[in-house]
Amino acid sequence: MSIIGKVRNFFAMEDEYEDDYEYEEQQQQQQKQYQQQHQQQQFSKQVNEDINHERNASKQKLVSIPGGASLSSKVVLAQPREYAEAQDVADHLKSKKAVVINLQQMQIDQAKRFVDFLSGTVYAISGDIKKIGTNTFICTPDNIDISGTITDMLFEEDNSIKRW
Repeated sequence: MSIIGKVRNFFAMEDEYEDDYEYEEQQQQQQKQYQQQHQQQQFSKQVNEDINHERNASKQKLVSIPGGASLSSKVVLAQPREYAEAQDVADHLKSKKAVVINLQQMQIDQAKRFVDFLSGTVYAISGDIKKIGTNTFICTPDNIDISGTITDMLFEEDNSIKRW
C-alpha cells in the first residue's frame, strides 16, 4: 500500500472512531434521559400512592357520634335548697342537658355561691348562663343556644325583694 493509501486509511479510520464516539455519547445521553424519566415516573407514582394512602387514612379517622343528629335536647328543672346540690346541676350540664334553676328557696349568700359555681361549670364546658327571672337562671351546654331576651317587666313586680 502506498503512503497516500496509508494516510487515507489512517484518516478514514479516525473518522470511524469519531463516529463511534459520537454514537456512544448519544446513547449515554438517551440512557440518562430515560433514567430521569423513569425516576420522575417512579416519584410521581410514589406521591400518588402517598396521597391515596393519606386519603384512605383520613377516611378511617372519621368517627360517628352516637345519637348525633337524632339526639333530643332535654331541659332539667331544679329548685335547690342548699349549695350541696350544685354538683347535681353541674352533672346535668356535663351530660349536655339544659338546666333551669329556681333559687327562691335558698338563702341569698348560698344562692350567690351556687351561681358562681355554675358560672365556672358553664365556662368550662363552653356553655351559657342567663338570668330569666327573679332568682331564676337557665344554664345550657355548648350544644344548645339561647336566643332572645326577657324584659325587665318581671323584675318590676318584685321591687320589694332585696336584689343581689
